[in-house]
Amino acid sequence: MSSRVLPADTTVDALVGRYDCFLLDAYGVLVTTRGAIEGAAAFLDRLTREGRPWLIISNDASRSLDTTAARYQGFGLPITADRVVTSGALLAGYFEREGLRGSRCLVLGTDESREYVEQAGGRLVGFDADAIDVCVISAVYDDPAAPFLETVNRTVSIVLRQLGRGIPIRFLLPNPDIVYPSDHDAFSFTAGALAALFEAVIRLRDPEGHIRIAPLGKPHRPMFDEGLARLGHPDPRRVVMIGDQLVTDVLGAATAGIDSVLIETGVATRADLDAAPARPTWLLRNFLT
Repeated sequence: MSSRVLPADTTVDALVGRYDCFLLDAYGVLVTTRGAIEGAAAFLDRLTREGRPWLIISNDASRSLDTTAARYQGFGLPITADRVVTSGALLAGYFEREGLRGSRCLVLGTDESREYVEQAGGRLVGFDADAIDVCVISAVYDDPAAPFLETVNRTVSIVLRQLGRGIPIRFLLPNPDIVYPSDHDAFSFTAGALAALFEAVIRLRDPEGHIRIAPLGKPHRPMFDEGLARLGHPDPRRVVMIGDQLVTDVLGAATAGIDSVLIETGVATRADLDAAPARPTWLLRNFLT
């Protein structure tokens, strides 16, 4: 690490005393795929008890709001569906703004990923479709009925055939995360990594870069705008984002004009700050400090 001055370390007590409203990432902050991270439940209980409004803003587009909340509750966290904003839930507004209702949509993801698209007004098509209007890259998911490699290869074939005929496709990426913490010191690919593969495929037919994949989740503004609106548009100086990823949580908070905390229980640590596109306001080792 260079000699650049690090952001100051903080504590749970200091954060609760300084900020009125909290936006929180989920994976790497509150949970892994195995369960709750130590101290997370007590932290959420304290925010509620002390009257500090809080929301989970998650790039996950593989589960519905109800399923997401139920999963967190199963880990012992006091999180209800009205406390959650997912990137999948942003699709409805995007489809409305972009005039995509009724468009033929091919979805890479889970059944609930497809439900998000259907609820947004998209018309779902299968991997045998002759043509598509929109390709939604929602999740890396392997299902016995639809093996991951098979579905990716079939999608690549559709994309190359259609772009080769000069017929455009819109590409959407609700979840720009490349990886997420699946367990302590263990990580897994997610939709952003899959999108990087498709970017390379698209460039084979569109080398000048006219076709781009549109991201919706963190670090992009739609997620933060929705979260701040759900909190009642508070004074940005009194809001803080707590996340474990520099390129999504911390950068997104900076773009939205709010403070951020890098919590070192997930993907990034203070050792990664020199190469980061934005630096957090604070560093927090974990919720026990």
